[in-house]
Amino acid sequence: MGGPASRMLTPEAYRKANAALEEVIPPIDDEVRRLLQELQDALQAKQAGGRDVMWNNAHEIRGLAGTVRKVTLGQAANLICHYLNDTAADFIPDQGVMQTIVVVAHQALREDADTDPMIKVLVQDGARAVLAQRHREGRD
Repeated sequence: MGGPASRMLTPEAYRKANAALEEVIPPIDDEVRRLLQELQDALQAKQAGGRDVMWNNAHEIRGLAGTVRKVTLGQAANLICHYLNDTAADFIPDQGVMQTIVVVAHQALREDADTDPMIKVLVQDGARAVLAQRHREGRD
């Protein structure tokens, strides 16, 4: 043993790994949709503790996105985490900013999302919205 791992990663190993990854993408996408719906429900309820549900779900989505190599989805989830960072459990987030990011996250579930320039623009718009809202809230 020892030496570069690349010696172990034969074309056959890559093929098997990619096949296994393709099998887990649909259930992970379903879980992301469930987490986004739960996040939206917490957002619309405007209740104490909802912030924690939203942040935890966004964090989970970010991890799932990394598992299935959905970069844009991870970026969208990261926007939610960034927006909610350093807020109290009773914080009520801005509906418009959060809905914008949730829409971006849903779009980022598409198979071609990481190569679609319009989705990249949506992520950039979401990032600007988060920065502007944090500034309005005095959190920049």
